[in-house]
This record gives sequence, structure tokens and C-alpha cells, in this order.
Amino acid sequence: MRVKLSDPTEAPLLTSAPLLTSAQFRGTPEFRKFKGIMRKLLRVPKSDLDDMVKASKECSPRFGNPNAPGRKARS
Repeated sequence: MRVKLSDPTEAPLLTSAPLLTSAQFRGTPEFRKFKGIMRKLLRVPKSDLDDMVKASKECSPRFGNPNAPGRKARS
């Protein structure tokens, strides 16, 4: 269902949860899990990361196919 608004300032607010302070946000379980995952990810040495990226590009079904979905048109 689409609703036409004559004035964009009339748009209803979609926030139902109270705003969090920075400290409260950092204390949420979701953020702590995200932070833990990012710490593990950032511990990978750059040479290993480069090797993983190169291997995934070579194994990609889009490799060498200029008509594959997601490719930008070259002008």
C-alpha cells in the first residue's frame, strides 16, 4: 500500500524504541557479538586475507564472464 504525502514533514515517525546513548548501544548483546566477530576478522594477516580474496575471485562463477549478473557495463 502506498501513501502519498503532500508534505514530507507529515511522514509518521517509525521509531518505536527509545534512542540509545553511545554507552547504552555499546552495551547491547547485538553490538557485543558484532564487535567480537570484527575482532576475529581483523586478526587475519593481510597476506592471508589477500590470498583468500584472490582464491574466491578465481573460483567465482562470474570470473571471465563479462555478461555475468552484477557486472558494470563498460563504456
